[in-house]
Amino acid sequence: MTDDAPPPLPQPVATALHNALAQPSQRIRALALPGGGRVWLKRIEQASGLMRLQKGNGQSAFVAERDALRLLHARGVPVAQVMAEGPDYLLLPDLGPTLAALMQTADHPKADRIAAFAAAGAALAGLHRAGFSHGRPALRDFCWQQGALRLIDLERFRNRKRSRLVRAMDVVIFTHSWFAQGHDTAPGPELDGALNAYRAAAPAGLWRAVARLVRLLAPLGTLARGVARISKPSKDVQAIPPALTHLAQVTQTPG
Repeated sequence: MTDDAPPPLPQPVATALHNALAQPSQRIRALALPGGGRVWLKRIEQASGLMRLQKGNGQSAFVAERDALRLLHARGVPVAQVMAEGPDYLLLPDLGPTLAALMQTADHPKADRIAAFAAAGAALAGLHRAGFSHGRPALRDFCWQQGALRLIDLERFRNRKRSRLVRAMDVVIFTHSWFAQGHDTAPGPELDGALNAYRAAAPAGLWRAVARLVRLLAPLGTLARGVARISKPSKDVQAIPPALTHLAQVTQTPG
């Protein structure tokens, strides 16, 4: 075993993996473990036809995520540590609920939700300090468990330095995902906790880049409002104006 190779799996996990690999391929599968707990098996998505055109090449996405997990773990960015891997699969630990799930759990303590979002903002800033971008950091792409935050779903990550505007787009996408979840189309202390933590830890010039990008995207908000006047748009389209408006407000403060 090399220094970079995952350690041997406990027998119950190895058995669950063996049994799952013998079943028809499924992109993401939760594997229940004896005595409770679970792990996640991710495999190459076998899309075809129109779905392949929409989602792109499954092999490329799989390789991108595998390489991202290796690289970012080595760089100290909080991502899932691979438990086992093969030519077409990754076995990953369960890292707790996503930020989206936390917001959908009515009895989850607000203080813990705010702490989770603040950790997400700090983690995104850390990724940007390393010169990288996530590519699609939605609320469902951050997991929170016992005070630890981890980034997941890195299929759009690329191992190359990104411009400030590309990294700024991560912040726009994260904010947009908040409003796309609903939340009465209003910001909340969780979102503000994430943005404040990001601004405090972001590399020099990135907060100003976010403000510049929001100004560039302003016509998109106007277009989305126009669409809403003539038809009922998707949640993603509905979320564009409030996301850009909120970011325009918070980025007025220099950072």
